[in-house]
Amino acid sequence: MGVKEKVEKKRKHIVEALKNCLEKNVYSQVSLEDVAREAGLSKGGLRHYFPTREELYLALIEDFFNQIQEDHLSVLQGLGTRDRALISTLFGLERFMLDKKNIRIFINLVLNGFEDEVIMTPIRKFIRNHLNLYRDIVRDYRKNESDSEKELLVMGRMTQIILLCAGLLESIDPIEMDPLDLIQQILGNFRKK
Repeated sequence: MGVKEKVEKKRKHIVEALKNCLEKNVYSQVSLEDVAREAGLSKGGLRHYFPTREELYLALIEDFFNQIQEDHLSVLQGLGTRDRALISTLFGLERFMLDKKNIRIFINLVLNGFEDEVIMTPIRKFIRNHLNLYRDIVRDYRKNESDSEKELLVMGRMTQIILLCAGLLESIDPIEMDPLDLIQQILGNFRKK
C-alpha cells in the first residue's frame, strides 16, 4: 500500500470516528480531542490529517452523502420504471431514514450547517441532488403525463419530506410502521388524481 492509500485509509478511519462521536453526542459537544480519542490518535495526529474542524466535517459530509447516493443509485440499476420508484422509496426509507445512526449524523450535520455556511453548502447540494433523483423517478413513473418541471419537483420534495419526517419521528417515537404501507402512500402521490 502506497503513502497516498495509507493517508486516505487513515482519513476514512478518522471520519468514522467522527460518525461514532456524532451518533452519541450533539455536534457542539464533540471536540477534536473526542474524535482523536475515538480514532486512537493524539489531537496533533488528527490535525495532521484534518488541520481544522471544518475540514473534518466537510470530509464527513462528502463521505456520508456520497455513500448514501452511491448506494441508492446502485440499487436502481437495471430496474424498470415502476420497480425503480418502489425500490428507490423503500431504499430511502430503510437504508437511510429509519437508521437511527444516520438520522443522528444527519441532524448534527444540518445543525452544524446552520451555524457555518461552508458546511451548509455541500448539504444543500446533496439535498438538491436527492430531490432531482426523486423528480426523475416521478417523471419516469408518470410517463406520458404532461407535468411541469415545478410539479415534478414538488412531488419529489413531498417524497423527501415524507421520508425525512418518517425517519425523524420513528427515531423519536417509534410506532414500528410498516415501510411498505408508507411506500404505497408515497407512490400514490405519483399517480394523477
